[in-house]
Amino acid sequence: MKKLQDAKIVEKHWLWAIAPVIIFLVAVIVFTSFAVVNKDISKGMNIGIDFAGGSILTVELGSDVLNNSEEYDKHYQKIESMLTSDEIAKQIVEYAKENFGIEISESAAVASISYVQTSGSGSEMALVIKYDNISSTFDTKNNDLTTRRNELLENQIKEYYTTEYQDESITISTSYIGATASASLINTALIAVCVSLVLILIYIMIRFEIWSGIAAIIGLIHDVAMMVFLVIIFRIQINSAFIAALITIVSYSINNTIVVFDRVRENRKKFGGNVKGGTIDNNKMVNESIVQTLTRSINSTITTMVAITLFAIIGTASVREFALPVIFGLIAGFYSSLVIAPSLYCLMKNSVDKRKIAKRDGVRKDKPKYAGAKN
Repeated sequence: MKKLQDAKIVEKHWLWAIAPVIIFLVAVIVFTSFAVVNKDISKGMNIGIDFAGGSILTVELGSDVLNNSEEYDKHYQKIESMLTSDEIAKQIVEYAKENFGIEISESAAVASISYVQTSGSGSEMALVIKYDNISSTFDTKNNDLTTRRNELLENQIKEYYTTEYQDESITISTSYIGATASASLINTALIAVCVSLVLILIYIMIRFEIWSGIAAIIGLIHDVAMMVFLVIIFRIQINSAFIAALITIVSYSINNTIVVFDRVRENRKKFGGNVKGGTIDNNKMVNESIVQTLTRSINSTITTMVAITLFAIIGTASVREFALPVIFGLIAGFYSSLVIAPSLYCLMKNSVDKRKIAKRDGVRKDKPKYAGAKN
């Protein structure tokens, strides 16, 4: 514990910036790679159909099939192979060139499955697969290429079940859908985040001081940015669940930072209070505050991580799409509360104190010079 108390944490601010910079660079590389390969900047991120729109394939197979795990896997794998097959992609490439003069790569024509679920009950129990549309970069205004791909897929599945199972009663349908999360939802989420940041800044300025507030807000922006970068790196789908995770992190990750700054406020009295002239050793005071709150920060982060990790392990795909970004945000929040925000606070506070000292010393030197001066 003695070694920890003597640790120069805030003095190594340049060192703490290395990890965020590396994550940022990796995210840029991943984003650029996917965008270049697919010749579509929107493919740099794994944007879900909540924001990008998509298609829904519904195949009624009945409860006897879908309640049997082996049968379920067999049917899903077969439909998935047809959905992502090069055969349909090649037909779309030819169709686009012959009918619209559009050059499109096979990779851009292949569907990317968003998620799978079941719906209905009994004989009407169906396998529902949601996947992306062909990007608007290549498709026509009337979405002719996406519509054609859906038709080819539906015909191929019908032919398969008619030939393989001699069953023409299976109902198969595909539908084109627009973005279910409209621009208003995104704007509302952004407004909520901005309002939260402003209110947090005001609260910390009132309870602590302006430099604590600015450092806390920058730390919070760091947490959100790291969450977004890691989501890009691990290709986690960005949809409504991600927006919920984003707002959760904004609300939660500030807690550890406030605890650290609360201890800084208490330790300031120990170090001499608000002494004018910047005579307080800010670095030493903040380092001690970090060490004193370290155990609490570790415990609160671990207990939250255990619960959210279980959700990620045993939850459905949609639950994991919420849980994983939250895990990234928790880790980023723990990191920023201990090293990023305190280091920024010390950099700003030390700069302000130096100016106060310079101003004070300048006034003292000037007084004898002008004392009793005559006009």
